[in-house]
Amino acid sequence: MCVAIAAITALWPQGLKTLIQPAIQTAIAYLGSGFFLFVNALLLALLMLCFSPLAGRKMGGADAQKEFSTFGWLAMLFAAGMGSGLVFWGVAEPVLHSHQMPLKHSMYPEPVAASMALTMLNWGFHAWALYAVFGLMLGGVTRAIKNADDLSAPVLHALPGSLGVKHKVRIKRVIYFVAIIAIFFGVVGTIANASMLLKNGVTIKLEHYGLSLNAHWVGALMLLAITALYVTSARFGLRRGIQVLSKFNVYLAFIMMALVILTVPLKPILSTLWNGLKEYLLLVVSGAWQFDSQLKDADWASTWTYNYYFWWLAWGPFVGLFLARISRGRPLWQYILGVTIIPTMVSLVWFSVLGGSALALDSQTQADLAAVISADYTQGVFIFFSQLGGVGELLAWLSLLLLMVFVATSADSALLVIRQLCESVHSRASLFLWSSAMAVISLALLLIADEPLNRNIAVIGGIPFLLIFIVQLVGFIRAFTQELLDDSQQPPPE
Repeated sequence: MCVAIAAITALWPQGLKTLIQPAIQTAIAYLGSGFFLFVNALLLALLMLCFSPLAGRKMGGADAQKEFSTFGWLAMLFAAGMGSGLVFWGVAEPVLHSHQMPLKHSMYPEPVAASMALTMLNWGFHAWALYAVFGLMLGGVTRAIKNADDLSAPVLHALPGSLGVKHKVRIKRVIYFVAIIAIFFGVVGTIANASMLLKNGVTIKLEHYGLSLNAHWVGALMLLAITALYVTSARFGLRRGIQVLSKFNVYLAFIMMALVILTVPLKPILSTLWNGLKEYLLLVVSGAWQFDSQLKDADWASTWTYNYYFWWLAWGPFVGLFLARISRGRPLWQYILGVTIIPTMVSLVWFSVLGGSALALDSQTQADLAAVISADYTQGVFIFFSQLGGVGELLAWLSLLLLMVFVATSADSALLVIRQLCESVHSRASLFLWSSAMAVISLALLLIADEPLNRNIAVIGGIPFLLIFIVQLVGFIRAFTQELLDDSQQPPPE
């Protein structure tokens, strides 16, 4: 089915915009508010579990041992989760929300802090809480659901035990089918976005050196490079492929932030970081931003925040399986803090350094970044770097490299999980077919060059997977509480 949709997209790309995109937007508008409240509840439950007496339980079971260092673990979960999006939106989203503030001025008079809060609402605790819950359900925390490779295990535990083997096999196939669709298109939307940024960035830099190439050819070459990188990494596996690239990503991201901090005034960065954090926590606790009375544009939430959340849901099956795989042996408190708090804080620093610096420079140079970004989301980061002189030139090339490697680590993690769900993880033909299908549909989206369309395509599988996710959660809670009751009834050791 994925190959067929890829072929249709390549032959009739306009059909995506006229048929699929309106249907997805309608579904998100209808489900978004309730889904946000649901994710709020999940975040609260995770924090309660983190500080409960159960926090010492191990992922993977009592006898599980850690396989990766803490740094390698954090690097892999961050790179697989959303690293490429931070490069794409690091400048664009804070600047855009600051100049086109969707919240009314009465409650949020400081546009920079409010824009940072809205950005983090899309990229912070809630996104990572979704990932953490997926990993928790599949991470072997309970004896009843201990197979971290089986997405259907929590669902089957929620259903009546009288189901026959044939029915269970059929249910498992349906779950895997929807999960594969969700993973495939979730990653395709990300690859398409990354390819757009790489195409425009490389074209701009080449023109700066007096070289003029066809932008479509540049985009195709960038997509080919991404494909080659994630296929190679997938062939090397977790330790020699994904972990090595993930660590490289983290080192490179910190080098970039250090160069920006050393080049621009530090005060606006610290101010954006502190005020943005306060406003973000206020938004999370109050939830007032959802009310129509606080929004200038009632459709903003569906276009941005709710769309993002279904994107994270689409990524949830593969990020959850990946987290369950790499987190074995870690206590729950460390797992929850490592998956929700640390990536959120790193993201806040990243957006503050890039977005805060860009907003401060824009107010001095009058480069009108907001107008540039409104016309083309991919231009903002390069306009910002162009204002930093020689360091900016280096940062532009480093950002392109970082984006390419980040999207490759997400894609190779997704390929690993998709092939695992297909039970063809050792098949070279399977690797070729899935990577080729990803590349074809990403190329079609790259030629259309419509970022909102990419975001909508990314949630095609996430919307139907919502029902499966809820049943998974019911099955996990049922297994977890039953095990706690059984353990409490055991006689104490003599």
